[in-house]
Amino acid sequence: MLLNAGASSLLQLRPDGSIDIVVDIPSSLMVVFALVAALAAVVFARRFSRTVGGEMGAAFKFVNVGVAIFVLTRIDDVLKVSGAWAKWGIDYKRTLWIPHSFVVFVAWVLIAYGFYRMTKAFTV
Repeated sequence: MLLNAGASSLLQLRPDGSIDIVVDIPSSLMVVFALVAALAAVVFARRFSRTVGGEMGAAFKFVNVGVAIFVLTRIDDVLKVSGAWAKWGIDYKRTLWIPHSFVVFVAWVLIAYGFYRMTKAFTV
């Protein structure tokens, strides 16, 4: 019985099997602010890539694509902390946690590769 209660709390399930909906307003606001900041980063990164041009601009496009993908993960986080996934009957931890983490990983690999190419462009 205790094991069952611990497992259900870990999965955010109520005893009747429904998903526990928790809305964290301060976290939701912070994630929305992070989304806005990430969108601003995409805009400025695109402008920077055009301004610099050449090999450096081409390398920075990888950074820009990575940041754009990261924006998608911020949208997912807004839906998570606002309780939208739970309201739609989706257990985030069981269905979306690994795909979300994989997309974040891909975004940061692209960002790191872009910075690697920029470093390589300046190495003599």
